[in-house]
Amino acid sequence: MSPNQPQNKERILIKGAYLMTQDDKLGNFVGDVLVADGRILEIGRDLSDDRARVINGTGNAVLPGFIDTHRHNWQGALRNLGPAWTYQEYRSQVQIGLGQYFAPRDVHVGNLAADLMSLDSGVTTVRDESHISNSPEHSDAAIAAHWESGIRAVFDHGWPSTEAEQWQFGSDRTHPDDIRRIRDEVLSDDSARVTLNAMLRGPELSTPDVSEHDIRLARELGLRISMHVGLGEWGAEQQAVRQLEEAGLLASDMTFIHLCTSTDEELRMLAARGATASVAGALEVFMPGLGQPATNRLLAAGVRPSLSVDTETIVSGDMFGVMRATLAYQQLILAGAAGPMDRVPGLPTFDAADLLSFATIEGARAAGIDDRTGSLTPGKEADLIMIRLDHANMLPATDVGATIVAGGHAGNVDLVVVAGDVLKENGVLKGGDAVFDEAAASRDRLFHAAGLPLPV
Repeated sequence: MSPNQPQNKERILIKGAYLMTQDDKLGNFVGDVLVADGRILEIGRDLSDDRARVINGTGNAVLPGFIDTHRHNWQGALRNLGPAWTYQEYRSQVQIGLGQYFAPRDVHVGNLAADLMSLDSGVTTVRDESHISNSPEHSDAAIAAHWESGIRAVFDHGWPSTEAEQWQFGSDRTHPDDIRRIRDEVLSDDSARVTLNAMLRGPELSTPDVSEHDIRLARELGLRISMHVGLGEWGAEQQAVRQLEEAGLLASDMTFIHLCTSTDEELRMLAARGATASVAGALEVFMPGLGQPATNRLLAAGVRPSLSVDTETIVSGDMFGVMRATLAYQQLILAGAAGPMDRVPGLPTFDAADLLSFATIEGARAAGIDDRTGSLTPGKEADLIMIRLDHANMLPATDVGATIVAGGHAGNVDLVVVAGDVLKENGVLKGGDAVFDEAAASRDRLFHAAGLPLPV
């Protein structure tokens, strides 16, 4: 039994909700969801169960929990520092400036703060891109926070933020070998609520030889791979996806993050190999230096992307803002005001229903966990959320999907369930109060260690 994995889970019956299943066979309808032993036991109309606690779903939408396929959780206690930062300012201030001063306890509280914010806003799974592997203790602290919070987490083991400049952009250092210990001793169970992936730098942030070494290491350990590519002018110059294809390394076990300046041909290569993509729509819109969201170009190449927050130091950590920002950039394309890579006639478009798919089932596919979550499918684990449609900002909810995307926020999320455990109910998140003081203390300690004045 993995840590904090409870037994004898509560039986729950949600009655009369508008179900947005993200299951093509089931579709959307008004009905009931029965949860037992941490799984979705049944979905239908007029269900009954004498042993289940009944939750009234009338006037609510129930859908799979949102899945964030790329968030640097360790920065959770540094949220909202630089909404106007450029990419270089973010790297200088956070990765290089503060990352070297993180103690394991700072990683723990940062991860916990990010997890709780995620859960409060309906994110039930986070793919934690952890480039704060300053020591084995740092990684263990990050993982422990995921167990503690109750969220479903894919822990993507990355590189240190000590000597950060030596680990990126042409680095000849191979991936930290501690990933073997974590795989063997800490996260060996791929069916657990917290699992392991490998966050690799690839040919854009390391050398081709190092990239090949790291990919073969991840595959030797049986791990899926995430990789940041298409980062501004450097990404356009390096063409990492093309390098991987030409080296015979591009495969379906890879999720590529950003892809802002990856070429259309590279996106077609990615699609042909069955690889997946993560678009950080809000971050890419807010932060100059990365490029623009590749959502529409990915669709043109045959890839339905997932969505992600990236860093809470720049943007809000909820999926509602990510969906809206991603949609806003598409509208700029349609208005003829997009970046140069998107000035292509006839790019396919997406709507609110697509965005909800990107934020749920496509996220599960990108994280390699669509066999157990991402849709309201009987037999899958019960990761679901209930959103109030009778709140003032949601009425009259003429089109439920469009209402959630255009008007929703964390306050509308009434119920959050992960693996059958109720973590938020009646709009109240469980167990988050103590983290506020811890996050403030961690922030103060980090700024003091770095010799920086606290912002007013």
